[in-house]
Order: sequence, then structure tokens, then C-alpha cells
Amino acid sequence: MKKKKIVASLGLIVFLIIYFIIEWFRHPLPTMEGSIKIEALKEIVEVYTDEFGVPHVFAENEEDLFFAAGYIAARDRLFQLATVNLAVKGGLASVLGPKYLKSDIYFRTWKIHETAKLLVKEMDIKNRKIFDRFCDGINYRMDEVINDLPIEFKILNFKPEHWTPVIVAGYGRMMAHEMSGSWKPEIVYGAVESYFGPEKLRDLIPSEDIDNPTIASSLGNDVKGLYDNVLNSEYVQRELFGDFSADIGSNNWVVSGSHSVTGLPFLANDPHLGFSQPPRWYEIHLNGGRFNVSGVCIAGIPLPVIGQNERTAWGFTNTMVDDLDFFIIQLNKNNKDEYLYKGEWATIKKKKEVFKIKGKEDTTIYIRSTHHGPIVSDVHEMLNKTNKVLSMAWTGHWITNELDAWVGLTTMDNWEDFSNAVKDFGVPGQNIVYADVDGNIGWRPAVYVPIRKEGFSMVPRPGHDESYDWNGRVPFEDMPYLFNPKKGYISTANNRTIGTGFPYYISGLWADPSRASRIDEMLSSDEKLNLNDMKQIQLDLTSNYAKEILPHIIKHGQWTSTPGHVRALKFLNDWNYIEAVESQAALIFHSINNKLIKNIYGDELSLLGPKYLEAYLGLKYITKRNLRSILKKGTSTWVDDINTKGVVEDVKVLIKRSVNQGLHDIVNQYGPNWSNWKWGKAHSVTHKHLLGDVGLLDYLFSLNVGPFLSGGSDVTPNAGGYSFNNGFNQTSGASMRRIVDFSNMNRTQMILPTGQSGLPRSKHYNDQAPLYHSGEYRTTWFDKTFIINNHELKRLRLTP
Repeated sequence: MKKKKIVASLGLIVFLIIYFIIEWFRHPLPTMEGSIKIEALKEIVEVYTDEFGVPHVFAENEEDLFFAAGYIAARDRLFQLATVNLAVKGGLASVLGPKYLKSDIYFRTWKIHETAKLLVKEMDIKNRKIFDRFCDGINYRMDEVINDLPIEFKILNFKPEHWTPVIVAGYGRMMAHEMSGSWKPEIVYGAVESYFGPEKLRDLIPSEDIDNPTIASSLGNDVKGLYDNVLNSEYVQRELFGDFSADIGSNNWVVSGSHSVTGLPFLANDPHLGFSQPPRWYEIHLNGGRFNVSGVCIAGIPLPVIGQNERTAWGFTNTMVDDLDFFIIQLNKNNKDEYLYKGEWATIKKKKEVFKIKGKEDTTIYIRSTHHGPIVSDVHEMLNKTNKVLSMAWTGHWITNELDAWVGLTTMDNWEDFSNAVKDFGVPGQNIVYADVDGNIGWRPAVYVPIRKEGFSMVPRPGHDESYDWNGRVPFEDMPYLFNPKKGYISTANNRTIGTGFPYYISGLWADPSRASRIDEMLSSDEKLNLNDMKQIQLDLTSNYAKEILPHIIKHGQWTSTPGHVRALKFLNDWNYIEAVESQAALIFHSINNKLIKNIYGDELSLLGPKYLEAYLGLKYITKRNLRSILKKGTSTWVDDINTKGVVEDVKVLIKRSVNQGLHDIVNQYGPNWSNWKWGKAHSVTHKHLLGDVGLLDYLFSLNVGPFLSGGSDVTPNAGGYSFNNGFNQTSGASMRRIVDFSNMNRTQMILPTGQSGLPRSKHYNDQAPLYHSGEYRTTWFDKTFIINNHELKRLRLTP
């Protein structure tokens, strides 16, 4: 009996300990109703919050409006904001430990924080006040809860640092870095040219983009170690805010009143980014002073990046501009602080950087720069084997005016205002579509394009030759645009939007045309389009890429009489090219297609090192466009398998091999019962928290959201990107979906992948996930009178 009492007592003690630990971790949910006194305000601010946690902020003046915006952002996303702050400053290792030191060094090497300081100095003084007050609001909330912070701070045992407008500007540059797609092909192509030679490189580039790759021919073959360093560094750093393999893309379009059932425009946008939890976007409605704007901002940006005001709406996609060049720099072997330029030895600039590391002593690094920009191959260690280093020129180091451009976009009244705002927006380059209440639609590429010698050869350039230096940027007046085109709609999907007759080199990084062509098919309907049509386009899972590739697989595959082969061939022959959750054919196609791509490129690229094949396969847009070229021509130097001595394979042989391998993998993974061969089962998605990989934490606090069965791929309008190297689990897709109907701007259709809040205890942490993953939308309100009189919304008064 005594023993039972002891056991019961011990059990109670353990229970109480666990209970109090969990309670200690609990951060109080924010107040949504009633009144909060905030001395820093001048006037009362009213915040109406809808059933999904979206705030509508009404203020008497701009200073109070943006203070409240910062306060609310920190209320909902404080840990996300704290992580951004650390990353911008290159201080992640001080909290997350030694494994993040390389990320910190890399961010500082890219001069994110340093450039941000200069950006803020160039701001319009009136607009600067907005950013100051936004940061004041973040800091006020931070101080308000400093003794009872959200769970992540308690787990990691740190306190957040105050925000300044420099962090806001730095976050914008971090996004520009993430969305820059040209670093990876330049590194891969440079390594291929260095190892295999220019002819081999020429066959790796989609045929429609070939420039003779003569640039690197005089640079020698001793530079691959430089590429290795950059590649390794990028892998470490880019895992911070989403999966490294994530496909960065987007869709947007506008439809004119002549093409719609309402007689007024529709504007739709769904940016594709790596998934994270909480999501990138934070939805907000701001009303006060010059502003009455609703939309989504990147958490930490005071204004909607994509959204609408009373007269206009706009949406973004990545222009895929080639905004970065690497330069091979020849060092003076007698003085490593000098480099060859214009036939003389120029001095390398050096800057001392001190890094704090949790649990360890500080580390000091010297970041070196040439006139092109920072030397990025120093990130791991100094390479003493060679007298060459890799320097970088990036448009993200230009001092531009995006901070003011955001203000211009959110307060514009018409096309002229839009054009003036876009003139100041250059980094990251965006295709911005526009519509207004007068029925106008338009498009402008908001991007700064460097003027340089030679284009899509995209291998590092000779740093000693001044003729390869950038020579300014393409003038805004020379950039193309569309305004009220006759066909009645404009769409972009990271495809080539600027014709080949344009006199300047823009890029060769265009997406595979599959998404763009499918969207165009649906928009070009003879029937006038309605709101439901806009939704159906965003949710469409049709693969035009598969329509082109699959006939080659069916024709040249070695289809046996075994039940598995017979059934697989039937699925493919009967397929409608829709990559639905229940589709067997989609799984079969992707399995075979991926094997074919790996069989073409894997043998040679593996010789370069373990990450080069993964990096090239991660260039899905280029990889798939190149596969189209190979299948059209029927030949390529990459087709022959170098591991089969005395045999020269053609594409047909590799297709046969890929069919057998692809089906073999499906049977091994999902069993011989073909009722289990479902694309959605293989292609599920989980929205992962930064700490979600720690199983116990995820179990106790439900940090991750999912998994959910998912359809689509990187080539369907409803995007579902995945890694070629880690199964089919989805890693990226629509980071939000938004549709503005100009016949009723009070009923904009909107959805986030998970929810508004970054607090795991909040119902708004994941309450939009069921809607998002079932293809549904929610209505977001805009009319002030309607909102104030809607008694279903919660009302909070912030009083001075």
C-alpha cells in the first residue's frame, strides 16, 4: 500500500512538473477586444479584427497608424520579426549556435545590413517617419511582453532586439537575395566550363538562349574550388527561411472590363515561395492620413507589398532578371591584398567583422571587396591553393528607392502615379500588373537591369578586364510596358515577358512556359470571365509541360507485359494531364521524368562534386526547358552515359531506362497495389516551423502545420514545387492567393496557407489551412463603414 502511495505521489509530482513547465512556456494570447492604453499614441486608434485574425486599423493620423501597425505585427509575429532582425545583422549564431556562423558571415559578405543603412539615408523624410513609427510600435510591444515572451524565446533563451528602419530595408534586401536566381546557374555553368570546356557548357543551356560562352575561356581551369565554396555557403544560408530546393516563382494577371462579366477588371496574384510557418505574408488594412490600403506585407514591412486602395490594385511576380555577375579576380601572388585590374595592381578593401557565437568565443572575420563588390569565395576559408578569388556584382548593392516606391504604390490614384512609383522600384525585379476603378489595366517591369557586355553565357567574367564592368542600368524610359492591350488581359508567370527584339540583355532564367501557356489558354476564352474563373485559374493543376514530354515517354519507353507496366501505360494513355491529388498518372509521370533528367545529367555533374547535380536539378525551369530542347533535337553531348564504356546511348535508350527505374521506385515506395499510386499521397506538404524538426517540441506545442495531401508541381498554375533529391514532398507553392473584383472591392478573395498568427496557441496559427488546402477562399473586407458596422468583428481601442 505504501509503495502504491509513493508511486502515486511521484506520478503527481511528475505531472505537476510537466504542467508547470508547459504553463511557463505559454505566452498570453493578445487582446483583441476592449481597450489598451498606449502612451506613445496621439489619438485613439481603432482596430477591428475579423474571424481569421486580420486587423483593420483606423487612425486619425499617419504616425499613429503606423505605430499601431508595428505594434500589431509584433503582437502576432514577434519571433519571426526577431529572427529577421538577427539575420539582417548577421547575428543568428549568437542565438542559434555555431552552425549558423556561416550564414552570418554570408549575410554580411552580401552587405545586407551595410546596404540597408544607405537605403534608409536616401529615403524621403516624410516617408522615413512612417518607418520610424512602425519600428516604435514593434519595440513598444516587445518591451510590453519582455518578461513573458513567446515560446520560441524561452526555448532558445534569448530576448529580441529593437527594430529600426534599417532592419526593414535590410529585410527587403534579404528578399531580393532570396529571389535572385542567377547566382546558381552562374556557379554551375562556371564549374562545367572549367571542368568540361565550353562545348559541353553550350549543350547545357536551353537552345533558345545560347550565346557563345567565350567569356571564361581565358580564366583557366583552376577556379572550381571557388565555385564549391559559394555553392556550399548558399546551401547553408538559404535553408533559413524555407527549403533550399523551393521554386521561386509566381502568377499574376489582370482582366479588363471588356473581357469580364462585370464590365470592370479583375486582378489576381499568387506568389510562389518556399513554405514556412508562420507564412511569409501578413495581411492588414491600414486607414489614416494619406493611406487607405489593404493587402499583404512581408511580416516586418510596414505597408502592403501587394494589395489595393480605393482606386487601384496591383500584383507582383518575379521578372527572373539576371541581376548578378561573378568575376574571377587574379590576386598578386606577392601581396594577397592586391588584385589585377586594367593591367595594374589595385588594392582590396577590407572590413573587420566580429561575430558572436552562442556558447563560444567571438570570431573575427575580414570581409574583402573589389570594385565589383564583395569577394564571396572567402566565406569558408581562404583558398591558398590558388591566387584567384570570386567577386560579385549585384543590383542589390545599388542604392535604390523601394522604400519610397512602396508608399507611392499604396497611395496611387491612376496609371501615371503607378508609373512614377514603379520608376523607383528596382530590387528585387518584379513584373507588376495594375488595374483601376476606371477600367484601365496595365503592366510594367519594375526592375533595374544592368548594362553589360555579353549576356546569357552566364559564367563568371574576367575581373581584370574593364570592358566587362557594368555600365549603369537600362533607362526606365527604354523599358517596355502594356496599357489597355486589345486582347483584354495581361498575364505573367515568370516567363519571357520581353521580346527578343529588345536591345538589352535581360535574362535567360525564364520559367518553363508551361504555367504561362496554361494561364493564357484559360484567359483567352471566348466567354467573358467571372470571379469563379479567376479562382479556377489559380487552382488549375494542368501540366502543359507533361503534354509535350509524355508522348516521348510513351513512344520510346520499354513497356513490358507485366501487370505493373500494363497498368502504368494505361494510366498514362488515359491521363488528362491534370496533376490532381488522386492521379496515378501524375505520380508515374514525375517518377519517370525525374529519372530521365538525372540519367541525362547525373553522370557528368556528379564528377564536379556532390552538390552540383542537386544544384542543377534545382534549376527546374532551365532543366526542363533544356530537356524540351534535347527531345526536339534528339541529341546532346549530355545524353551518353560516361559510365558505360564502349556504348553510346541516345535519348531513346535513356527513356527506356528511366521508365524501368521510375516504375521500380514506385513499386518499392508504394507497393504493387496501384490503388496506392496517388500523386497527393506522395506529394504531401507540411508547413514547418524553424524549431519544428525537434520532435518533442513539435509534439508538445504543435509547431508544424500539416501534413496535407497536395496536387500540382512547379509547372502547373497551382504550383507545387518539390525537390528532385528528397522525394516528392512539396516544399513551395502559392504563399497566398488574392483576387480583387473591381465591381465590389469590399469582397476581395484572399487566403494564406496557414494563418495570420505566429503564436502556436492562437486559433489563427492555422485556421486558414483547411480552406487553403481544399481550394477555398475567404472574403477580406475593405469598406470602412461596412467594417465598423459589422458586429461579428472584434473591436479594440488603443488609447493615448
